[in-house]
Amino acid sequence: MRRTKVAGLTAVTMSAVAVIAGGFTSSQGFAGREAIKIVSTIPGPYHASVSASGAFRAKGYYLRRKASLVFPKGRLAVHRQVLNTTYSPPDLATCVFKAQQSGTFSVFYATGEYRGLRYSGNFWTNITGHLKPSGQDQCGTKLLSYRAVTYEVGSVP
Repeated sequence: MRRTKVAGLTAVTMSAVAVIAGGFTSSQGFAGREAIKIVSTIPGPYHASVSASGAFRAKGYYLRRKASLVFPKGRLAVHRQVLNTTYSPPDLATCVFKAQQSGTFSVFYATGEYRGLRYSGNFWTNITGHLKPSGQDQCGTKLLSYRAVTYEVGSVP
């Protein structure tokens, strides 16, 4: 009888350890290439739309204040390091300007369904804006349109 209790206790303990360890896996079953697209059509503190595809699929928004990607099932906190920036001043005939940034990113914190998820990769951002013309071959300062698209592509281990 004593041997049965010890075996049963060991089985229960091992099951509990497996459940606890399963809750702390680094990627909750997500693996492979992940691509995140952030599209902003208004500069400033407004939330840009976000879509993720690859290791997981989700749609949400970008919270600039905390550099977080907010999805219905959790959040990802992202740190970016800009390595290159190019800027084209406005074309005086069309008043359209462009800018590009590229560098690396890392997801350093995740909540909800994505808890424990850590990965990194490269990002690039393309910005296009249109200023209001203020005369012939002159551009004013009022922004008529704006679009920033950021791609973050990395591999989830």
